[in-house]
Amino acid sequence: MTRSSCRRFEGEWIAVEVRLSAASDSIDAAAASLRRAVDSIDTAGAGAPAALVVVTPTGYAYTRPDGVSVVPVSLLGP
Repeated sequence: MTRSSCRRFEGEWIAVEVRLSAASDSIDAAAASLRRAVDSIDTAGAGAPAALVVVTPTGYAYTRPDGVSVVPVSLLGP
């Protein structure tokens, strides 16, 4: 990792919810929960999130039609 990549913070943030189930109803509930959480944040000061992400224990990574990314935990590290 280069020094410049360590200092890249530009004020961007993402909203993440971790679920213990990869079932579609659990993912739907997590996406709705993320939307409610973001709606309750003063984004005028913080800006809108760069991404909404649901982390699941298994499955494939994909982006839902509503823009929420679904990512299995295995993609986050070794």
